[in-house]
Amino acid sequence: MNVIEIFSSIDGEGSRQGFLTTFLRLYECNIRCSYCDTTYSYGPDSVYKQMSVQEVADTIESLGNHRITITGGEPLLQEREVIALIDELTRRSESSEYCVSEREDETSSHDTMPYDFNIETNGTIVPSFQRDNVWFTYDYKTPSSLAEESMNRDMFKGATERDLIKFVVGTVEDLECMRHILETQTTKAHIYVSPVWGRIEAATIIEYMKAHNLQNVKFQLQIHKFIWDPDAKGV
Repeated sequence: MNVIEIFSSIDGEGSRQGFLTTFLRLYECNIRCSYCDTTYSYGPDSVYKQMSVQEVADTIESLGNHRITITGGEPLLQEREVIALIDELTRRSESSEYCVSEREDETSSHDTMPYDFNIETNGTIVPSFQRDNVWFTYDYKTPSSLAEESMNRDMFKGATERDLIKFVVGTVEDLECMRHILETQTTKAHIYVSPVWGRIEAATIIEYMKAHNLQNVKFQLQIHKFIWDPDAKGV
């Protein structure tokens, strides 16, 4: 696997916001968004490490979190390895649960907690797999990203009730785009909207939601950008 970084932090956004999470950031991306906040994860100048699935699993296991976010870059460019990693960690977790159930001594809740995987994908690739312990956060790239033409709208019909579709918006035009998409696409996924850092006021988004009665859209902020420097890595 081509790995940019593996670290423990809190999840800064989405349905697990605020919970301890292990992040696996993989190298390379197939689009170039204008507002990308992880440009160090792609391109010829990026520094990444080649690791086996076993090595990545060992590192994740050592950090002790049962919530795992696999992100990038675009993690589905390494889909085969991602599947192998998920299956390996799931196997280890199930084996650990069996061993714990056979012991009479006390164990921590960490020992018996199954892994829960969130895969953050940029909306260009529809995943070819599902697992009971895996869900997806799909980005829909709005016009200011300069990557909307790359979006695969099959994400809407392919997403399940466990998944999220996230619109990152930087302009009112982006909000108009989001509203149009939601009026023309049907999905079981939860819908989130988030501002591009430094490009649009949060209040502008909320007022737009009120004006257009967007009852099924959840506003969010990336809280890690308020806790640490917005450009900080490994947080």
